[in-house]
Amino acid sequence: MNFTQIVNYFISLLVVCSPFAALPALLNLTQGMTLKEKKNTGLVAAVAVGVILISMTWIGSSFLSFLGITIPAFQITGGIVVFLLAFSMLNAQVSRMKQTIEDQKEAQKKDSVAIVPLAIPITAGPGAISTVIIANATHPGVTNQVYMTICAALVALVIGVTLYFAGNIEKFLGQTGINIFNRIAGLILAAMAVQMLGKGVLGLLTILW
Repeated sequence: MNFTQIVNYFISLLVVCSPFAALPALLNLTQGMTLKEKKNTGLVAAVAVGVILISMTWIGSSFLSFLGITIPAFQITGGIVVFLLAFSMLNAQVSRMKQTIEDQKEAQKKDSVAIVPLAIPITAGPGAISTVIIANATHPGVTNQVYMTICAALVALVIGVTLYFAGNIEKFLGQTGINIFNRIAGLILAAMAVQMLGKGVLGLLTILW
């Protein structure tokens, strides 16, 4: 991976994880907690996201090979998943792929919501995992995996800072500001999804013909 590809990967991973989209969920699921507990929950969720993304960076492609799934097939599926996520962001909604009503109700019964549903599936959901696995398969090699690991760690850091200051950010931007940001991110994500889907279709046609 060259520098431009690394930057593009970081941006795509950050957008698909959409830390701002997790703000309302964090504030809703941590109602009744002290400010310190809310901040700790955000930090734990960020660490969990980092672990998930880094794990997928190193074992994702091997897992696909084990299942006999081709990269083009996964690109097509991943493109569809990411596009659906982008569509929900364009409408300023939380995608049901990220969190269902049942997930939210179950989470509210638990003492800790940092891992489920904040880390997965709200932040490191199917779209993020698909993005990591496809990038790993497209750019194989230990050196590239190290680059992607650094990107994943930086994304987790951004998520941690965002969730740590969730209350301050919501007061500063307001719900309207957060919705505008999510719509812009959704537009970028939709373009990435179309590109991912196109590459998958071309790759599949190459295999078939």
